[in-house]
Amino acid sequence: MFGRQPRPIRLAVIVCVTILLLLYYISDSAGTKNSYLSWIGTEKHMSNSSILLPLVPPSQVVIKSQITKVIGYLEPPYDLTTITSDLSYFFPAINIFFTGIPKTGCSNWEEALLLAEGRIEHNHNPARVAAVHGGVIHPYRMSNYNSSSQTVNSATSIVVLRNPWTRAVSGYRQKLSSEDVQGGKMKFISYRIVKDIRSPDDKNPDPLCTFEEYIRYCVKVGGLKDRHFAPQKIFLNINKMRYDKVIPLEYADLMANDLFKEMGKNITLFSSYDKSSDPRQQSSALKAKKWLSDLQTKDPELIDSFYDIFKEDFKLLNYSNFSDPNFPLPLL
Repeated sequence: MFGRQPRPIRLAVIVCVTILLLLYYISDSAGTKNSYLSWIGTEKHMSNSSILLPLVPPSQVVIKSQITKVIGYLEPPYDLTTITSDLSYFFPAINIFFTGIPKTGCSNWEEALLLAEGRIEHNHNPARVAAVHGGVIHPYRMSNYNSSSQTVNSATSIVVLRNPWTRAVSGYRQKLSSEDVQGGKMKFISYRIVKDIRSPDDKNPDPLCTFEEYIRYCVKVGGLKDRHFAPQKIFLNINKMRYDKVIPLEYADLMANDLFKEMGKNITLFSSYDKSSDPRQQSSALKAKKWLSDLQTKDPELIDSFYDIFKEDFKLLNYSNFSDPNFPLPLL
Protein backbone atom coordinates (compact mmCIF):
# COMPACT_ATOMS: atom_id res chain seq x y z
CA MET A 1 0.00 0.00 0.00
CA PHE A 2 2.82 2.34 0.93
CA GLY A 3 5.28 0.99 -1.60
CA ARG A 4 6.38 2.50 -4.89
CA GLN A 5 3.46 4.10 -6.78
CA PRO A 6 2.75 3.23 -10.42
CA ARG A 7 4.44 5.55 -12.90
CA PRO A 8 1.21 7.26 -14.19
CA ILE A 9 0.25 8.16 -10.61
CA ARG A 10 3.72 9.58 -9.89
CA LEU A 11 3.56 11.70 -13.04
CA ALA A 12 0.10 12.98 -12.12
CA VAL A 13 1.31 13.96 -8.64
CA ILE A 14 4.35 15.78 -10.08
CA VAL A 15 2.17 17.65 -12.58
CA CYS A 16 -0.32 18.68 -9.87
CA VAL A 17 2.42 19.90 -7.52
CA THR A 18 4.07 21.82 -10.35
CA ILE A 19 0.81 23.52 -11.27
CA LEU A 20 0.12 24.46 -7.65
CA LEU A 21 3.61 25.91 -7.23
CA LEU A 22 3.25 27.87 -10.47
CA LEU A 23 -0.13 29.28 -9.41
CA TYR A 24 1.32 30.26 -6.02
CA TYR A 25 4.28 31.99 -7.66
CA ILE A 26 2.04 33.94 -10.05
CA SER A 27 -0.27 34.96 -7.21
CA ASP A 28 2.64 35.97 -4.99
CA SER A 29 4.29 37.93 -7.79
CA ALA A 30 1.09 39.79 -8.54
CA GLY A 31 0.66 40.61 -4.87
CA THR A 32 4.23 41.84 -4.65
CA LYS A 33 3.77 43.96 -7.73
CA ASN A 34 0.57 45.49 -6.42
CA SER A 35 2.22 46.18 -3.08
CA TYR A 36 5.19 47.73 -4.86
CA LEU A 37 2.94 50.00 -6.88
CA SER A 38 0.69 50.91 -3.98
CA TRP A 39 3.48 52.03 -1.69
CA ILE A 40 6.84 53.20 -2.89
CA GLY A 41 8.32 53.60 0.58
CA THR A 42 8.31 50.13 2.07
CA GLU A 43 9.39 48.00 -0.87
CA LYS A 44 11.25 50.39 -3.11
CA HIS A 45 12.85 53.12 -1.10
CA MET A 46 12.68 53.06 2.65
CA SER A 47 12.65 50.92 5.75
CA ASN A 48 9.65 50.38 7.96
CA SER A 49 9.86 49.07 11.52
CA SER A 50 7.16 46.90 13.06
CA ILE A 51 7.45 48.00 16.70
CA LEU A 52 7.18 51.35 18.45
CA LEU A 53 10.66 52.54 19.34
CA PRO A 54 11.52 54.26 22.64
CA LEU A 55 12.50 57.92 22.35
CA VAL A 56 16.19 57.31 22.93
CA PRO A 57 18.60 59.27 20.73
CA PRO A 58 20.98 57.16 18.65
CA SER A 59 24.67 57.48 19.46
CA GLN A 60 26.97 59.54 17.29
CA VAL A 61 28.77 56.31 16.38
CA VAL A 62 25.54 54.90 14.92
CA ILE A 63 24.61 58.20 13.26
CA LYS A 64 28.01 58.68 11.68
CA SER A 65 28.10 55.08 10.49
CA GLN A 66 24.92 55.78 8.50
CA ILE A 67 25.72 59.26 7.23
CA THR A 68 29.24 58.26 6.18
CA LYS A 69 27.67 55.83 3.72
CA VAL A 70 26.04 58.81 1.99
CA ILE A 71 28.45 61.75 2.21
CA GLY A 72 31.67 60.39 3.65
CA TYR A 73 33.92 62.41 5.95
CA LEU A 74 36.96 64.51 5.31
CA GLU A 75 39.69 63.81 7.82
CA PRO A 76 41.95 66.62 9.09
CA PRO A 77 43.63 68.73 7.92
CA TYR A 78 40.64 70.82 6.83
CA ASP A 79 39.99 74.53 6.88
CA LEU A 80 36.61 75.76 8.08
CA THR A 81 37.54 79.33 7.15
CA THR A 82 36.92 78.35 3.53
CA ILE A 83 33.24 77.81 4.38
CA THR A 84 31.69 81.18 3.60
CA SER A 85 27.99 80.30 3.42
CA ASP A 86 25.66 82.69 5.22
CA LEU A 87 24.11 79.57 6.77
CA SER A 88 27.35 78.64 8.55
CA TYR A 89 28.14 80.26 11.89
CA PHE A 90 31.08 80.33 14.31
CA PHE A 91 30.51 81.08 18.00
CA PRO A 92 34.00 81.70 19.49
CA ALA A 93 33.09 81.85 23.18
CA ILE A 94 31.57 78.34 23.12
CA ASN A 95 33.77 77.15 20.24
CA ILE A 96 30.89 75.87 18.10
CA PHE A 97 30.66 75.81 14.30
CA PHE A 98 27.00 75.48 13.30
CA THR A 99 25.60 74.65 9.87
CA GLY A 100 22.02 75.89 9.73
CA ILE A 101 19.71 74.10 7.30
CA PRO A 102 16.34 75.83 6.79
CA LYS A 103 13.30 74.08 8.23
CA THR A 104 15.33 71.89 10.59
CA GLY A 105 14.72 74.04 13.65
CA CYS A 106 17.73 76.22 12.82
CA SER A 107 16.13 79.38 14.29
CA ASN A 108 15.74 77.65 17.65
CA TRP A 109 19.32 76.42 17.51
CA GLU A 110 20.64 79.85 16.57
CA GLU A 111 18.80 81.35 19.52
CA ALA A 112 20.11 78.73 21.95
CA LEU A 113 23.67 79.16 20.69
CA LEU A 114 23.38 82.94 21.02
CA LEU A 115 22.24 82.43 24.62
CA ALA A 116 25.17 80.13 25.30
CA GLU A 117 27.51 82.61 23.63
CA GLY A 118 26.22 85.39 25.90
CA ARG A 119 25.00 87.48 22.99
CA ILE A 120 21.37 87.52 24.18
CA GLU A 121 19.94 87.09 27.67
CA HIS A 122 16.53 85.58 27.09
CA ASN A 123 14.46 83.61 24.59
CA HIS A 124 12.87 85.59 21.80
CA ASN A 125 9.22 85.34 20.99
CA PRO A 126 9.02 82.41 18.51
CA ALA A 127 7.06 84.61 16.11
CA ARG A 128 10.05 86.99 15.88
CA VAL A 129 12.15 84.70 13.71
CA ALA A 130 13.59 87.69 11.88
CA ALA A 131 15.11 88.98 15.11
CA VAL A 132 17.26 85.87 15.33
CA HIS A 133 18.05 85.58 11.63
CA GLY A 134 18.79 89.28 11.29
CA GLY A 135 21.18 91.62 13.04
CA VAL A 136 21.63 89.58 16.22
CA ILE A 137 23.36 86.66 14.55
CA HIS A 138 24.84 88.58 11.63
CA PRO A 139 28.35 88.95 13.14
CA TYR A 140 28.62 85.19 13.62
CA ARG A 141 28.01 84.23 10.00
CA MET A 142 31.08 82.79 8.32
CA SER A 143 30.42 85.13 5.41
CA ASN A 144 31.24 88.00 7.80
CA TYR A 145 33.58 86.41 10.29
CA ASN A 146 37.29 87.16 10.36
CA SER A 147 39.36 84.78 12.45
CA SER A 148 42.44 82.61 12.18
CA SER A 149 42.00 79.13 10.80
CA GLN A 150 43.48 77.68 13.98
CA THR A 151 40.71 79.25 16.07
CA VAL A 152 37.85 78.20 13.83
CA ASN A 153 39.20 74.75 13.05
CA SER A 154 39.32 73.82 16.73
CA ALA A 155 35.55 74.23 16.97
CA THR A 156 33.01 71.45 17.40
CA SER A 157 31.01 71.24 14.17
CA ILE A 158 27.25 70.69 14.46
CA VAL A 159 24.49 70.12 11.91
CA VAL A 160 20.80 69.26 12.37
CA LEU A 161 18.85 67.07 9.92
CA ARG A 162 15.14 66.32 9.60
CA ASN A 163 12.80 63.76 8.09
CA PRO A 164 12.12 65.13 4.57
CA TRP A 165 8.40 64.36 4.73
CA THR A 166 7.78 66.47 7.84
CA ARG A 167 10.19 69.12 6.59
CA ALA A 168 8.14 69.44 3.39
CA VAL A 169 4.89 69.71 5.34
CA SER A 170 6.37 72.23 7.76
CA GLY A 171 7.74 74.35 4.92
CA TYR A 172 4.40 74.31 3.15
CA ARG A 173 2.43 75.19 6.29
CA GLN A 174 4.70 78.03 7.33
CA LYS A 175 5.61 79.59 4.00
CA LEU A 176 2.93 78.74 1.45
CA SER A 177 -0.38 77.94 3.12
CA SER A 178 -3.13 80.13 4.49
CA GLU A 179 -2.68 78.49 7.89
CA ASP A 180 -1.85 80.89 10.72
CA VAL A 181 1.55 79.64 11.94
CA GLN A 182 4.68 81.44 13.10
CA GLY A 183 7.15 82.66 10.55
CA GLY A 184 7.10 84.75 7.41
CA LYS A 185 4.96 83.86 4.45
CA MET A 186 6.26 83.52 0.92
CA LYS A 187 3.00 84.29 -0.81
CA PHE A 188 4.69 85.11 -4.09
CA ILE A 189 5.77 81.48 -4.42
CA SER A 190 2.29 80.26 -3.50
CA TYR A 191 0.68 82.57 -6.05
CA ARG A 192 3.09 81.30 -8.70
CA ILE A 193 2.16 77.70 -7.91
CA VAL A 194 -1.57 78.42 -8.12
CA LYS A 195 -1.16 80.19 -11.44
CA ASP A 196 0.82 77.31 -12.89
CA ILE A 197 -1.01 74.32 -11.42
CA ARG A 198 -4.61 75.22 -10.59
CA SER A 199 -7.21 74.61 -13.26
CA PRO A 200 -9.37 77.58 -14.31
CA ASP A 201 -12.37 75.40 -13.50
CA ASP A 202 -11.21 74.89 -9.92
CA LYS A 203 -13.61 76.66 -7.55
CA ASN A 204 -11.18 76.79 -4.62
CA PRO A 205 -11.51 80.36 -3.26
CA ASP A 206 -8.17 80.26 -1.42
CA PRO A 207 -5.61 82.30 -3.39
CA LEU A 208 -2.79 80.32 -1.78
CA CYS A 209 -1.83 76.85 -2.96
CA THR A 210 -2.99 73.58 -1.46
CA PHE A 211 -0.50 70.94 -0.30
CA GLU A 212 -1.28 68.81 -3.35
CA GLU A 213 -0.65 71.78 -5.65
CA TYR A 214 2.67 72.37 -3.92
CA ILE A 215 3.69 68.73 -4.40
CA ARG A 216 2.62 68.73 -8.06
CA TYR A 217 4.52 71.93 -8.75
CA CYS A 218 7.67 70.56 -7.10
CA VAL A 219 7.49 67.46 -9.26
CA LYS A 220 6.85 69.53 -12.39
CA VAL A 221 9.85 71.84 -11.89
CA GLY A 222 12.13 69.32 -10.19
CA GLY A 223 11.84 70.93 -6.75
CA LEU A 224 11.64 74.50 -5.51
CA LYS A 225 14.96 76.31 -5.54
CA ASP A 226 14.23 78.42 -2.47
CA ARG A 227 16.39 77.27 0.44
CA HIS A 228 13.38 76.46 2.64
CA PHE A 229 12.31 73.73 0.23
CA ALA A 230 15.61 72.58 -1.32
CA PRO A 231 17.11 69.19 -0.37
CA GLN A 232 19.11 69.22 2.85
CA LYS A 233 22.10 67.52 1.31
CA ILE A 234 22.98 70.57 -0.79
CA PHE A 235 23.68 72.52 2.41
CA LEU A 236 26.26 70.02 3.60
CA ASN A 237 29.80 71.03 2.74
CA ILE A 238 30.77 67.63 1.43
CA ASN A 239 34.51 67.05 1.05
CA LYS A 240 35.25 70.36 2.78
CA MET A 241 34.58 69.66 6.44
CA ARG A 242 33.59 67.06 8.98
CA TYR A 243 30.56 67.08 11.26
CA ASP A 244 31.36 66.22 14.87
CA LYS A 245 27.74 66.07 15.97
CA VAL A 246 24.92 65.20 13.57
CA ILE A 247 21.62 65.78 15.36
CA PRO A 248 18.28 64.44 14.12
CA LEU A 249 15.70 67.17 14.73
CA GLU A 250 13.37 64.49 16.09
CA TYR A 251 15.77 64.07 19.06
CA ALA A 252 16.99 67.66 19.18
CA ASP A 253 15.61 68.53 22.63
CA LEU A 254 17.30 65.57 24.30
CA MET A 255 20.59 65.90 22.43
CA ALA A 256 20.74 69.67 22.94
CA ASN A 257 20.50 69.22 26.71
CA ASP A 258 23.57 66.98 26.65
CA LEU A 259 25.44 69.39 24.38
CA PHE A 260 24.87 72.43 26.59
CA LYS A 261 25.70 70.45 29.72
CA GLU A 262 29.08 69.66 28.15
CA MET A 263 29.58 73.43 27.82
CA GLY A 264 28.58 73.96 31.44
CA LYS A 265 25.49 75.87 30.29
CA ASN A 266 22.00 75.52 31.73
CA ILE A 267 20.20 76.16 28.44
CA THR A 268 17.18 74.36 27.03
CA LEU A 269 16.56 74.36 23.31
CA PHE A 270 13.43 76.34 22.54
CA SER A 271 11.09 73.54 21.54
CA SER A 272 8.84 73.18 18.55
CA TYR A 273 5.80 75.39 18.36
CA ASP A 274 3.92 72.13 18.83
CA LYS A 275 2.83 71.19 22.36
CA SER A 276 3.62 67.48 22.05
CA SER A 277 7.10 66.40 23.14
CA ASP A 278 6.83 63.18 21.13
CA PRO A 279 7.69 64.01 17.50
CA ARG A 280 5.44 61.17 16.39
CA GLN A 281 2.45 63.05 17.80
CA GLN A 282 3.33 66.56 16.63
CA SER A 283 1.05 68.27 14.16
CA SER A 284 3.49 68.24 11.23
CA ALA A 285 3.94 64.47 11.60
CA LEU A 286 0.20 63.82 11.92
CA LYS A 287 -0.62 66.09 9.00
CA ALA A 288 2.13 64.50 6.93
CA LYS A 289 0.72 61.03 7.61
CA LYS A 290 -2.76 62.14 6.60
CA TRP A 291 -1.91 64.31 3.59
CA LEU A 292 0.72 62.01 2.12
CA SER A 293 -1.36 58.87 2.66
CA ASP A 294 -4.29 60.52 0.89
CA LEU A 295 -2.06 61.56 -2.02
CA GLN A 296 -0.50 58.10 -2.11
CA THR A 297 -3.94 56.59 -2.55
CA LYS A 298 -4.96 59.17 -5.12
CA ASP A 299 -1.75 59.31 -7.15
CA PRO A 300 1.10 56.97 -6.08
CA GLU A 301 3.31 58.07 -8.98
CA LEU A 302 3.15 61.65 -7.70
CA ILE A 303 4.50 60.62 -4.28
CA ASP A 304 7.09 58.45 -6.00
CA SER A 305 8.31 61.40 -8.08
CA PHE A 306 8.38 63.74 -5.07
CA TYR A 307 10.39 61.17 -3.12
CA ASP A 308 12.94 60.98 -5.92
CA ILE A 309 13.74 64.68 -5.48
CA PHE A 310 14.67 64.11 -1.82
CA LYS A 311 15.84 60.49 -1.84
CA GLU A 312 19.39 61.40 -0.75
CA ASP A 313 17.96 63.23 2.27
CA PHE A 314 16.10 60.09 3.32
CA LYS A 315 19.30 58.08 3.14
CA LEU A 316 21.25 60.48 5.35
CA LEU A 317 19.76 59.03 8.55
CA ASN A 318 17.65 56.21 7.11
CA TYR A 319 14.51 58.19 7.80
CA SER A 320 11.20 56.40 8.35
CA ASN A 321 8.32 56.52 5.93
CA PHE A 322 4.95 58.08 6.77
CA SER A 323 3.41 54.60 6.95
CA ASP A 324 5.80 53.63 9.76
CA PRO A 325 4.49 53.65 13.37
CA ASN A 326 7.69 55.47 14.35
CA PHE A 327 7.39 58.19 11.72
CA PRO A 328 9.16 60.63 11.57
CA LEU A 329 12.05 59.07 13.55
CA PRO A 330 15.25 57.91 11.85
CA LEU A 331 15.50 54.11 11.84
CA LEU A 332 19.03 53.71 13.19
